[in-house]
Amino acid sequence: MTSGRLLQPFRKENAADIVVTRSVAGPSSYTSGGFTVTISELTKIKDCIVQLRNQDNDKRIKYSFSGNTVTIQVFTIAADTSTGAISASEVTDGTDLSGLTFDIIVVGE
Repeated sequence: MTSGRLLQPFRKENAADIVVTRSVAGPSSYTSGGFTVTISELTKIKDCIVQLRNQDNDKRIKYSFSGNTVTIQVFTIAADTSTGAISASEVTDGTDLSGLTFDIIVVGE
């Protein structure tokens, strides 16, 4: 599967909401609780979608937003082959995630 390209932020005249897109690399040293991305074009995010672009099958993300900042947490998925149990744990502090790309689409004002 190939990834499309993200367009630059745009503003539609007389529209109440602005759509902004970002493509960011993960941090070179992850900190538990996640890393943040500030969307400077906005003062308030109303809705947000974050997707891990890389096809890294053992990583999953959880994200939240407040004000004009998106917080992204990264988790590693592990499966116990003897029991079939699947577990998720947050990536450990100091992990280099700079090889991962996160696509962010936000709507706000």
